[in-house]
Amino acid sequence: MWDEILDSDGAGWPADEGDEDAYAQVILTVQGHAPLFGSARLARRALDAITACAPGAPGQLWGAVVLPETVRLVIGPAGVDALDQFIEAVKAQSSTRVLSAIRQADDDTLDVVLRYSPVWGGALYQVWQTGYHRQLFWTEYKLSNALYELARAPVEAGLVADLDDWPYRYQDGEAAIGPPP
Repeated sequence: MWDEILDSDGAGWPADEGDEDAYAQVILTVQGHAPLFGSARLARRALDAITACAPGAPGQLWGAVVLPETVRLVIGPAGVDALDQFIEAVKAQSSTRVLSAIRQADDDTLDVVLRYSPVWGGALYQVWQTGYHRQLFWTEYKLSNALYELARAPVEAGLVADLDDWPYRYQDGEAAIGPPP
């Protein structure tokens, strides 16, 4: 089957499979690849937003993990339009929660999300880069592999030694509660 990472505008989506529902592994990247979610309070806010959005996921939200620079999700089966709408909802919800926590803090975190543009009206606060990356697949075997890779992501990144030690993940319909790393 056809698998490749696609950007959010659907480039590369096969014309004959554009309407077919598929599972998707999605990667959202923090603006400027900043390790924003290296902060426990911000990672928890992002995870709370994902958990709040999960009931609206097209198909099912199979799993999610919040890493310092990215959020990864496995969703589906869904069509491209439903997937785009869900991702935009997750980005909006998480941005609202994370920016609220950043504004309440008395630290330099605001510098990570602050951009200045006189053209667009001055100060802009942006948590996420524009768009997202997705990898599509159509079989339960590939879904199983994607979930395994998702669970292994914190270990592969060297953040924890054991899968169960990473507290910022969503699986089996709920946020996993574990000890902070």
